[in-house]
Amino acid sequence: MGVIALTGGGTGGHVYPALAIGDISRERAPRVIYYGDADRLEARVAPARGYKFVAVQAPKYPRGGLSGKVVFGFRLLAAIWSTRGMLKRDKVDVVLGVGGYISAPAILAAYTTGARRIIHEANVVPGAANRLCSKVSQTILLTYERTKTLLKTKAPQIVVGVPVNPLILNGNRAQASQKYGFSANKPTVLFVGGSLGAVQLNELAIATAQDAERSYQVLHLCGQKYHDDVLEAIGDVPAGVKIVAYEDRMADAYAMADLVVCRTGSSTLGEICAVGLPSLMLPSANVTDNHQEENARGLEVVGAGEVLVEREWKLDHALSRVRILMSDDSLRAGMARASREQARLDAATLAADEVEKLVVQQ
Repeated sequence: MGVIALTGGGTGGHVYPALAIGDISRERAPRVIYYGDADRLEARVAPARGYKFVAVQAPKYPRGGLSGKVVFGFRLLAAIWSTRGMLKRDKVDVVLGVGGYISAPAILAAYTTGARRIIHEANVVPGAANRLCSKVSQTILLTYERTKTLLKTKAPQIVVGVPVNPLILNGNRAQASQKYGFSANKPTVLFVGGSLGAVQLNELAIATAQDAERSYQVLHLCGQKYHDDVLEAIGDVPAGVKIVAYEDRMADAYAMADLVVCRTGSSTLGEICAVGLPSLMLPSANVTDNHQEENARGLEVVGAGEVLVEREWKLDHALSRVRILMSDDSLRAGMARASREQARLDAATLAADEVEKLVVQQ
């Protein structure tokens, strides 16, 4: 078996699916390494999971005019050239890209070295890096069937779902309640804004924590960036409320939750379905092609969750939805069943199988 390089990142929605696939692949290959941005999430998480981490450079695609795009082109060529040397040094046979601008140099460099290329698209609407990389990849892995109509590629497109770490299923509510200082028997709403946090979600979490009508616990994963601001805004933390900057063991948070209020990156939604939880979803509007709302609508249409969109944001209305959902056990139970039915627990294995096929071909 050959050497596999994972590449992509910036957010948990890219990093965690890559690592879920990598965890299986490294049981089958002598080496699996991670190529990513030294200043982003992957640089911390991948080494903590036992992966050799290789820092690569990549320009972000400009939003401006022609001159910015010309500069981008030259910087991308430079990034491809430098990454090419790294791939040859590490004797990489297959590169798996999971999106994010940092994934483009490794996939495109692999094209020049003859290494095999495979990408995974976690969202309904593919990102710019994956749209580009799909043109030189031998296999395209998808989370959603609908994405097939949005990629212009001759490569096979295989729907596998979004890979999640199976450890996400190992949470224990009794142990989690001790960790957070909660009652195991009292309902809990979990607020999680993804690896970067989210302003409006934090606003709703604070309002919920301070709600005089609240009869349930609040676990608020606010994001490291917003931790100090949230603590200042909430003042004295009310009883039954726990504020956490970042949670490395999401299995504990999910085990404690009866409802999840969340951003809607595909990785987060994949985890919610895997553990079978109902959700109130707040898609980020600051993403390419509004792909988070597209992701969320897929769960809403099957009754697994509700969607609140930023362009119609009203804090009072959002708070009322939390109240209603937390007061209706049967409604949440029905949403939880629908959520569990959407789970693809074999996604990481299916993806690793496709990677292995390319390793064998190399």
